[in-house]
Amino acid sequence: MAKSLLGMTGMADGTIRFHNDLGIVFLKNKQVSQQRGKNEGFFTILVKKQPVDFAITEVLLKNKRHYTRITFSQKGKETAQILIPTGPRILPRTLGNNDIYLFSEQNVYKVSVQSIKPLSYTVDSVTNLGPDYWHKFSGQNLSVINSKGFIHIMDQKTLTLRHTIPNRFGVNCAYIDRHKNLWVATLDQGLLYYSQNGIQKITTNADFINPNFLSLAVNAKGEIFAGNYYGQVLQVKNGQYRKYDIAVNTLFPWHRKIINIGTDIVTISDAGYSLNFRKYVSVLNVKGTRASLKTAIALNDSIIILGSTAGLIELNVRRKMTRALNSTYDRTLNLVKAGQNVIYYIGAKGLYKYRHDLNVSEFIPFKGFSEKKLTSLTFAADGTLWASTTSGSLVIFKDDQEIATISEDIGLPGNITKMLAAGNKIWIGSKTGISILEYAGPSPNFRYSLKNLSKTDGLPSNIINDLALYRDTLYAATENGIAKIPVSYRNPGFEVIPALTGVKINQVKTAISNDYKLESHQNNIALQFAGIEPGGHFKNLQYALNGPHHWNKMEGNTLNIQLSSGDNDLYVRAVDINNHISKQQLTIHFYLKTPFYMAKWVWILMVFLGTVLIFWWLNLRKLNRQKIVFEQTFALEQQRNKITADLHDDIGASLSSLQVNSAVANHLLNKDPKQARKILEKIENQSKNLADKIGDIIWSMKPGKDEFMTMSSRIKNFANDILSATEIDYKIKIAPEIDKAVQDISLRKNIVLITKEAINNAAKYSKAGQLNIRMEMENHHIKLSITDNGIGFEASSHQGNGLANMRKRTEELHGIFLISSGPNKGTTISASIPLVP
Repeated sequence: MAKSLLGMTGMADGTIRFHNDLGIVFLKNKQVSQQRGKNEGFFTILVKKQPVDFAITEVLLKNKRHYTRITFSQKGKETAQILIPTGPRILPRTLGNNDIYLFSEQNVYKVSVQSIKPLSYTVDSVTNLGPDYWHKFSGQNLSVINSKGFIHIMDQKTLTLRHTIPNRFGVNCAYIDRHKNLWVATLDQGLLYYSQNGIQKITTNADFINPNFLSLAVNAKGEIFAGNYYGQVLQVKNGQYRKYDIAVNTLFPWHRKIINIGTDIVTISDAGYSLNFRKYVSVLNVKGTRASLKTAIALNDSIIILGSTAGLIELNVRRKMTRALNSTYDRTLNLVKAGQNVIYYIGAKGLYKYRHDLNVSEFIPFKGFSEKKLTSLTFAADGTLWASTTSGSLVIFKDDQEIATISEDIGLPGNITKMLAAGNKIWIGSKTGISILEYAGPSPNFRYSLKNLSKTDGLPSNIINDLALYRDTLYAATENGIAKIPVSYRNPGFEVIPALTGVKINQVKTAISNDYKLESHQNNIALQFAGIEPGGHFKNLQYALNGPHHWNKMEGNTLNIQLSSGDNDLYVRAVDINNHISKQQLTIHFYLKTPFYMAKWVWILMVFLGTVLIFWWLNLRKLNRQKIVFEQTFALEQQRNKITADLHDDIGASLSSLQVNSAVANHLLNKDPKQARKILEKIENQSKNLADKIGDIIWSMKPGKDEFMTMSSRIKNFANDILSATEIDYKIKIAPEIDKAVQDISLRKNIVLITKEAINNAAKYSKAGQLNIRMEMENHHIKLSITDNGIGFEASSHQGNGLANMRKRTEELHGIFLISSGPNKGTTISASIPLVP
């Protein structure tokens, strides 16, 4: 037998029958109890606890009608036949008892066999179920869904039609649970839930009357009257429907209000009022022009107070007379009766109280009335007046004083259209369904809870236009029919369960889990959630990170988070439309590896290395300072030694010579005055030279900041002193940057002494008429050039002390000294001295 099984049927004795095109397999107690081929009896029922096989054959008779032949057999022998007019393409089903279900293109037939010998059976049927339907047995019900989305629910025993549910979604299957709630699986809208827990719907065929009802009233007999936007009124009496068409000469034939007063029905529209469905009668306002009516309320068994765009108007039904009342001349939006002669109404400026016995209106101010625009009123049996605002909050008054406010944050709708007080409940109609506010306790310290009903709970529509109360039943006029709700209604209250439906890590889809171990760079997390609650009461999700203490509202169902390193716990819970928080919480754990640069050992190592570098830098700075101090001390010591040597060599020798010449002059002063005078002149010249040398040494050690003390000024002054007494014409050109560049004491002194020695030699021996002195900077070297046009000399054979001193000083400065001269060719002395010797 092929492995593909097409169908399954449970039988009364616990056997399960599987079948396909090749035959049947019977399974009992997890064991195959029997197998049959296709020709051995395709179906089996139990009749008086005895198995009876039957086969189905389609028959086309001469009258061209299609019949179904059912052939029964026992122990392989044919025992009876039934011929039923069904139509072509029959699909048989059994439920393991004596019932055979036959499904044709638009009909369902049920054949119940009571006995085979003699043959006894009954046939029930349901017709016109629609094209291409699919069926499902569930509990005691048979559900049929056709291709247009209609769901037909019938009793599987009698085929009595219980419900027909129009559905705009593509339907796969439907199931009715043990609580009589309907579950519908759709193609692209998920799982839909329809509650059958007390809400009943009164709907009509749109061809009979448009079910978009705006107003509603129930009389003392329980008869329902509902007016729509199209000038039609539906009357429902003992399950029978009647329609009234009322002619309205206006572009807006809306039945805004229906009032049952005594035995009369009064219908209110913008054009006026209609008594017992007769033609509308216009109403005049206080100015004598036709009033546009917006609402109304019965004050007693003969008086109706009308609300118009020009204030309040009284209608006496018995006398069929109207009169304008003493009220504000503005738009009246809502009326509620609060006593025998008292009504409250909403005007353009706020809340008003009208006393009919006194014919006076009184404005009732309350806190924040300029911001809180009122939309609807109701008066409760405990003497409290309830007013709704455009934002969805409720303001509660007692004895014309505001005593409490209930914020819209508790889940109240923001577009309230109608309110009705019944006992300790306030029924609130809006564009999103019905809210039931149940309150208790003395005012103003109310304790209250909120329940919300919607289409998924069984309402014909979520748009509620009017409410009416009759005994223990609340009636609601909606855009798609009328709902009947028991005042004691309690919705099932399914808990919303949060679920994780999608995960992206760094924009990459990831498998769903409750524990993630991530690399350090995988910290961009996008999570998709859902609130699972088939009753349609899901409101929003809340989340908390690293501890369920501070909860945040999730905008939409997607959450994007940035995680810190280490362990992170995300908590998610659901909230329903009644602000009940789910007991079940979703916990997701993330472990994000710490980047190596944020690891503790890295920071410890960085601190250690930083400390080492700081100590190294401090020690290096200390060593540099010590080195600088040592070098300065060493340089100072060298200068001292140099100065000492200069003083010893030049100054000391000069002083010794002065001392000797002074002694000789003193000795010759009386013996040879003439010779003594020559020695004194020599002493004078030596003293002058000695003063110059001492001045050079002092200048080189302590240069001044003024121009006179610069090196170039020193050379120019010396040249002027020496050469001014001669016939030599001289020129001096010294680059201005040299004075700032030459700061070393030894360098300054030796350059000056070399230049002075060259000038002295030119003045004494050159017999020149022209002398040029040039000093320039080139590649961090000082280029000194002294040129005359004198008699010259043979440079290779003539080396005096002056030239030797100049060469020595230059070479001490690591420079190069050159002499270029010849007889009658003049003399050029050149020196190239590095700036840093």
